[in-house]
Amino acid sequence: MVKILHISDTHISHRKFRNVKDSWKIHNRVTWIEEDYCLGLKQALDIAAEVKCDYLVHSGDFFDIPVGRNFSGPSEYSRTFTITALKKFFEITEFKIPLIIIDGNHGTYLTRNYSTIEFLQAAFPKNIHIFTNYQLKDAIRKNTPLTLEFDDVKFFLFPYLKFGRLENWAQEYEKWLQNNQQPDPEKISIAVAHGMERGMDLHELILNYKYDYVALGHDHQQRKIKKNAWQCGSSARYTFAERNQVKGVLEVDVEKGKESIVKTVKIESVRSMKQIDYTLNADLTTVGFEKEIRNKIAEFKNKFDGDTAVRFKIKFDGAVLLSNWWGMEDILNEIQKEVFTDKYNILEFRWDAGEVIKRAPVSLQKGAKLYDYLIEDPVVDFERYIRSLSLENEKQAKQFIEIGAKVIEEVFTSTMSSTIDEEEVE
Repeated sequence: MVKILHISDTHISHRKFRNVKDSWKIHNRVTWIEEDYCLGLKQALDIAAEVKCDYLVHSGDFFDIPVGRNFSGPSEYSRTFTITALKKFFEITEFKIPLIIIDGNHGTYLTRNYSTIEFLQAAFPKNIHIFTNYQLKDAIRKNTPLTLEFDDVKFFLFPYLKFGRLENWAQEYEKWLQNNQQPDPEKISIAVAHGMERGMDLHELILNYKYDYVALGHDHQQRKIKKNAWQCGSSARYTFAERNQVKGVLEVDVEKGKESIVKTVKIESVRSMKQIDYTLNADLTTVGFEKEIRNKIAEFKNKFDGDTAVRFKIKFDGAVLLSNWWGMEDILNEIQKEVFTDKYNILEFRWDAGEVIKRAPVSLQKGAKLYDYLIEDPVVDFERYIRSLSLENEKQAKQFIEIGAKVIEEVFTSTMSSTIDEEEVE
């Protein structure tokens, strides 16, 4: 039997610069939220040292950036913090515990063939074993295993790969799995993968093969997927959707051919996140709106303290006149400016109006009479304008008039809906 400590989705160097108080814990060195994720990693390493595990396994998204269109790498503070924390962990455990890390969808320079976890292995070449997206692609191309073998256990590694995007990718990936990644009949077999069932990045064979334990990452909610397969979840709350989730790591006793014994170990969240759900209605005035919003944040009207400051979000739904919403957004922007003074103990203040129906004024809604408009007949007026251009091509002129008529009809008869406010993606 071996004991592993399963951690995942630490997202080191996660930073926010929108809707966040412009305040640094240490001036021009680290922001409060960035340090929250560093402290999540530190707690995980402290737990690993305390439980005296045989192996420490990280199932992806060690660092948060680069990701998507954000090509910046982890900050120097986060790099230094990580190296210092790992050095302390290895010293306490007498350099006897191997750390295995796979690439997730965060922390990889996809256009540069480089992963940020490479410098960790360079710092601790005898203790850290990394497996990147590029190693996986090479293994598939060469039809060779991606494994790590010790005396008592064999690890099967599955860094993040969106294999389901193209049919030929899926076929090659499945063929590689069948040829190279089936459990060892003699040794304890542990799979480490970054992916979710509902995506195109966790193949069903990884869950169906009889591994003695499957250490999963990517899903930030800690939960059992099936016998011997667990999503560890993230070490800190990433989005407001996670505000009520318990964060932690998994202490796992693994024995060949038996069901693993899994114990959840809680990581204390650094700061609280609070979301208020608010339904708008057409009768609400901007004056009443401002009063209600101020009432909802009144409990946080204390001197700012970065160690205890809350991350706060208002999620709107319902329906409102577009002109009223413009006024309400102005109010929210003014309140945000006030909140980010030292009068409120709020670090992040944001709102999401993605589910709000923003209606045009009654005079522009479907069914209104033409004489309600400033222009008696917008379609006729538009046609006059096109004719005034004296276009030589009559067919082209008619096309312009038809397109213009459709656009005018859409504008004057349809309700106006909003776009979804930006929210972080796992």
